[in-house]
Parts: sequence; C-alpha cells; structure tokens
Amino acid sequence: MNTTHQAVVVESDTPRTRKLAASLQRRIVAVVLVASLLPLVLLCVGAYVVLGRIVEDRTLQLHRNVVERHAAAIELYLAERTRALELAARTSTLEELTDHQGLRSLFRSLNEAYDTSFVDLGVISATGEHLSYVGPYDLEGRNYASTDWFRSVEVAGSHVSDAFLGFRGVPHRVIAVRSRTGDRPWILKATINDDQFDRLVRTEHLGTTGDAFIINREGVFQTTPRVGRVLDHSPIRNPELHRGVAQATVFSEGRSQLQATTWLEDSRWMLVVRQDEEEVNAPFRRALGWGGLVVAFACLILVMTVVFATRHLTRRIAAADEQNEMLSRDLFRSARLASLGELATGLAHEINNPLAIISAELTNIGDITGLLPADTPDRADLVQSVDRCHHQVERGGAITAKMLQFGRHGSTKLEPTDLPPVIEDTLRLLERQASVRNIELEIHVEPELPPVMLDATELEQVLVNLINNSFQAMKNGGTIRVAAHTSEDQVLLSVSDEGCGIPRENLERIFQPFFTTKPVGHGTGLGLSVCYGLVTRWGGTIEVESELGVGSTFTIRLPIRGAKHQASSRGTAGEST
Repeated sequence: MNTTHQAVVVESDTPRTRKLAASLQRRIVAVVLVASLLPLVLLCVGAYVVLGRIVEDRTLQLHRNVVERHAAAIELYLAERTRALELAARTSTLEELTDHQGLRSLFRSLNEAYDTSFVDLGVISATGEHLSYVGPYDLEGRNYASTDWFRSVEVAGSHVSDAFLGFRGVPHRVIAVRSRTGDRPWILKATINDDQFDRLVRTEHLGTTGDAFIINREGVFQTTPRVGRVLDHSPIRNPELHRGVAQATVFSEGRSQLQATTWLEDSRWMLVVRQDEEEVNAPFRRALGWGGLVVAFACLILVMTVVFATRHLTRRIAAADEQNEMLSRDLFRSARLASLGELATGLAHEINNPLAIISAELTNIGDITGLLPADTPDRADLVQSVDRCHHQVERGGAITAKMLQFGRHGSTKLEPTDLPPVIEDTLRLLERQASVRNIELEIHVEPELPPVMLDATELEQVLVNLINNSFQAMKNGGTIRVAAHTSEDQVLLSVSDEGCGIPRENLERIFQPFFTTKPVGHGTGLGLSVCYGLVTRWGGTIEVESELGVGSTFTIRLPIRGAKHQASSRGTAGEST
C-alpha cells in the first residue's frame, strides 16, 4: 500500500523574505529600465532630430527636383511647338499657305504630330493683316500690327505670347514665327490649346492638395490655378527674379503650404507650385510612425525581458537568502544544542549522585521493612511507598541517562557500516511491540546499498526512537515502512508511518530538547533531539515531512564518500597484508 505524503517545508520568515524580494525586484526593475530606456530615449530623440532634418532636407530636395523637372517639361513643350512652326514656315511658301487647302493640310499635320496642341493656324502679312486662317474663329482680315506679340516677332523672329483676350475675347496665347518668301516677309501664327497646356502645368505628381500655375512678371495668372482665373492677379505681386528653385512656407485657404517657384528660360514667366506641408511631409511621418512602432515594440520586449529576468534573479536571490537563513538557524540550533548538551551532561551528573544515595537508602528501608512482622500496622503502605520511590528513582535515572546520551561528546565510533543488517535487527526487536499494536513493519532496502560512516549502536537507537514515535502516532494500527536507497552521493534512510501527523506549527520545534506534545509523565522530549544530535555527528541531516491525518516521514541523509574511501583503503591494506 503506497501512501502519498505532502511535504511541509520548515520555512523561515517567508513573508518578510517575500516582501524583501518584491521590494528588491521593483528596485532592480526600476534601475535596469532607467539604465536601459534612458539611453534608448536619448538615442530616439537624437535620431528624430537628426534624421528628421535629413528627411526634411531630402523631402524639400525631392520637391525642388519635381519643380525643376516640371519647369523643364513646360519649356520643352513650348520649345517643341515653336520649332515645329519654324520648320513649317521654312519649308512652306507664302503662296502655299495663303491657299486655304495648303494651310488646312499643314494645320492637320501639326496637330497629328503634336497631339492637337494647336487651336488654329494663320498667316499674317508684314503689315499685320491676317491673310489666311484655319480655326473656329472668323479672324481673316484682322490687323495685328498694334499687338505686343506682333512687335516682339518683328524684333526676335519668334515669340510665345502672354495670355491675352485679343479679337476673340477669351484668354489665349499664341506662338508666332517670322519667315520670308523672296522679298516678302510674313508671320506664321498658331494658338496653343489652353486646356492641354493647363493640364501640363497642373501636374499629377503633386498629390491631392498640390497646385501649379504660371504667372508673368506682374503676377498675373497665365494658366488656370486651383483658385482663380487666367488674367486675374495672383497673391504674388511683382515677383522677384531669382536663380534656381526658391522655397517658402505660405498660408492659403487656411492651410500651411510649401511653395516652390522657378523662372522659366526667358524669365518672362514664373512657375509656382504649392502643396500642403502635411502631404509633403507624409512620407516622413509614415516613416516616423513605423519607427515609433518599432521603438515601442523594442521597449516592450526590453521591459518584458527585464521584468522576467529580474523576477528570475530575485527568486534565486530570495531562495539563496532563505537557504542562508536556514543554515544560520541550523547553526544557531547546533550551537544551542551543544550548549544544552553540556548543560544536560552537568545536570545529569549532579542529579545522578543524589539519586544513587536515595536508591541506596530506599534499599536499606526496604530491607528493614521486610524484617518487620507481617501484622505490623501500616507495613503494607510502607512497602508500597518504598516501591513507588524506587520506581521514581529509576525514572529519574532513565531521564539522566538520556540527558547524558544527548550531551556526550567523543564517544561515537564512526566506521563503514552496512545498513541492511542493522535495520533488520532493529525491526526484529520491535516486531513484538508492533504486532501487539496491530502495526505491520515493512522493509524496502535497495540491493547492494553502499556502506556509510556511522555508529551501528547509535543507528539502532535512532531507529528505535523514530519507530516508537510512530507507535505513539498510530493508535489504530497501520503500516510503518523503513526504506533505504542511494541518491547521487548520499544514502537516504526513511521511516514512514500512517499516523495522525504533526501540526505545522510544531514542525520547527520537534528537534528541540524537552519539546513534547505528550501528556506529563509520558515523554521527556529528548528522543528526537537525541536523534538529531547523533545524525549530525555522523555528518548527515534529518528532515521531516508530515500531513495531518495522513502520516509523517522522517528522512535521514547520510554521505557515502567517506565510507567508500575508508572501505577502499581498508581493502588495499588487507591486500598488502
């Protein structure tokens, strides 16, 4: 029959230890987190400042590059169409172009080549008269001698005009080039497709909040902006000439916008590009958000690692502190037991002397009483009194004998001892008492158990004391198991019973001298303390596990290294002999 015993550990001041461990854990966590997170926070702040500036500069540079490429695309657009008109003027004669069929054929070819970039096409004489025209308006016979673009063509040979109303009454711009047939100069003029040009200027690369438009030197819109119309005055009045791309922050429509400006090739028009700063900085903020998530995850991992590692370390420290406290308590108990042993030895000797005298005098009184006649009054009471005195003297002698045994030093003879024979002999002596109490004794000894260093006689005494305690705890019978087996470099000898168990509050005191839970006159409280002292002198330890209503197990741990060494030494000596 196997019985499970739940171990009741004799703990030191565990609430205080746990409180100190918790406080230590909090302090360690706080210090490690501060030491770890403070550099990380400083690094993140520094990275945010430095990388923020780098990313901001990079974002502005990308914005400048977009504006520069966009300005180059606009200039290329106008240059290509100007070159197309110049080529058409050089390869055609005035007679061919004043013929409506010839002009219409040229107009169709130009639009096919340049994706309907031209609204109309016309030929102007040297005096400004419109000689021939192809387009949606009735402009033949009109005279342009007084217009700005006509005078500019006369001077420069080609010209792209500002937006103007002209004879048609709607904003438009023209490209005009000068040519000559023989001695007759003439001008080829084409109107640019404003819708196409506006779409080119309002590029799709500026996001949802971007706006791009062109203004002239007076700040007048030359293309259609997001807010406003062509030929209206823009918020930029009399813009200053500058080289490259100039950037600034402006407020428009209640929003903060990044504005970039650059002058086109002939510095007549300025390209203005605006975009909300929030949209411009969106990539940086997304990168910052992802970086923040990574840092937060790293901080979380760091906190978890610190907490778990600190908890593990504090548990180890608390266990070490508790073990140190137990060792200190055992040392204190050993010192106290040594002092009590010396005291007990002195008291036993002092008490034995008067007991011996009392015993001798009682023997004399008994002898004298035995000589009295049988009918002597009170003779029987006197004999009973003498017998009671003898019994108490014997009891006092037994107590002093245990006190002497508890406090004796230097009388133990340690030698390699085989445990099985000693255990079997001891149990054989106690079989009769066990059967009377309806208790069964069982032995479970590991085969080939190594010898241990101890005194065989003292081992018998320890086993008798432990089994007698089990007898007292098993009022209703049961089984007592004595087991022995090896565990690493130790032999474990245990005595288990199925008795009433030991209350938790008494576990720390059961090995103290004179502590007993038995009624007065039924125990001296020295049995377990004597066992503790003997086992300690052998170099071993004794432990107890108990559960109320289930039983108790006393385990003796004995080292086997010394016994093996001495046994091997003796064997070698015997062989040499």
